[in-house]
Amino acid sequence: MRTIWNSRSLGFPLGNFICSLAMLAIMVLAMPIRAAEYRMLWVDVFHPGLRSPSEIDTMLEMARQANYNAIIVQMRKACDAFYDSTVEPKNEAIRKDFDPLAYLLQQAHDTSGGRKPLEVHAWLVAYRCRIPGDNTWKNSRHVFQRHPEWLSETFSGAKEDRGENPGRYYLDPGVPSVIEYNVAVVRDLVSRYPVDGIHFDYIRYPESEGSGNVWGYNPISVARFNRLYGRSGKPAPSDPTWCDFRRRQVFYMVRRAYVEAHSIRPDIKVSAATIAWGNIGNDFSRTDAYARIFQDWPAMLEAGVLDIAIPMNYKRESVPAQAAAHRAWARFLAQTASGAGRFGVNGIDGETLNTLSDVLAQMKATRSIKGLAGLANYCYAETRKGSPQVPDTEFFSAIRSQLYSSWTPPPSPSWLTNPRTGIVCGIVTKGGRPADGALVRLSSGEETYTDGSGFFAFCRVGPGAVEVTTQDGAGSQTIDVKPGTIAQLRLSSR
Repeated sequence: MRTIWNSRSLGFPLGNFICSLAMLAIMVLAMPIRAAEYRMLWVDVFHPGLRSPSEIDTMLEMARQANYNAIIVQMRKACDAFYDSTVEPKNEAIRKDFDPLAYLLQQAHDTSGGRKPLEVHAWLVAYRCRIPGDNTWKNSRHVFQRHPEWLSETFSGAKEDRGENPGRYYLDPGVPSVIEYNVAVVRDLVSRYPVDGIHFDYIRYPESEGSGNVWGYNPISVARFNRLYGRSGKPAPSDPTWCDFRRRQVFYMVRRAYVEAHSIRPDIKVSAATIAWGNIGNDFSRTDAYARIFQDWPAMLEAGVLDIAIPMNYKRESVPAQAAAHRAWARFLAQTASGAGRFGVNGIDGETLNTLSDVLAQMKATRSIKGLAGLANYCYAETRKGSPQVPDTEFFSAIRSQLYSSWTPPPSPSWLTNPRTGIVCGIVTKGGRPADGALVRLSSGEETYTDGSGFFAFCRVGPGAVEVTTQDGAGSQTIDVKPGTIAQLRLSSR
């Protein structure tokens, strides 16, 4: 049982033509063949790259010259929008009459004049809602103003991060309305823009020092936990059940967003910038990603709620132990993603960590790892340690000359283009209200739980008749699952 959470017109003798073809065939066979792979480039909004037509034109030209085939563009950094959203206010750094995403998509997808297309993945920061130096949160449409009751708190009741990220505020993953709100953002964007993918960032709880993570103590979250487990008061930060509860909330948000996005655009790719801190070791459950910030991304791949995992495998190449850890995480990613039948793209950082030679070394060392679907560079504006003014033309020239000498397309996600499974999802109610934490089981033996809105989903269900029941047996329906479709139902529980 698995719980998921064509000679005549040529003008020269035919014999010469045949000899020429033979020579050409030999040359082609001698050339190295590179299979389809992801060559991704993150582009953030804190630096030049996305804020005006000229910045976008320059960025796209650099990416194309270096034969990248996908860009991950930041469109939300703190519950704001760098596009014309109907849900959130546009960031104050963008002109009111300019839509960066619309312009970018038009230019990136334009193949006139022999230009190669670039996939565009919209990068959305999941829970961060206010940061220092940006006043968009003061807008009356901003969620910080409209729903202060959704803010996460620490065990002591603080709402402002005073640790490694001072001055930041976050929405709490354990508040059911937060999932609904994030999904509304995804639904709005996917339905109105032809993006190739949605890319989540910060799908986790904030960092926390000491024993246990002190974040997640929004009163609504704590009340839910206590109701589900028959508890009272505040659970300890290191309480295993409380840690598992918080881990599930992150999973639930990605699951719901995945289903909603694919209900609108079945071919869209959902990815995430995942955590790869420290060493992977022999047990993922002992990593900071799983144990301290509650991001179980291998489980997301296995459950089929992520199409691509892109770990931020940010390590210093100049430090032997970190260089070794970088390779180990890349191997773990390859094994985990390919084993789940999904894509794993190894993230490589420049910024202040690695020089140009360091970045190239990490890319060359991990590019050929069996099971990896490609590489992603962070980032366009900070390509390497000591990077010059944007754009770093030397960096992109080196990428082209030493790695990506010719263009190749991204790999095709067969589970989206030629699906063999379907999605089963729905709502469970109890007494006419959403049933929180209800166990739902398939006749195949898979189990999952509902989130705070009563929503559940199985994203890798084989075709045919499948019975879906609640744990108490009160709700039961048999549905016919077809590959590439989403079957929806409602169940009642006692």
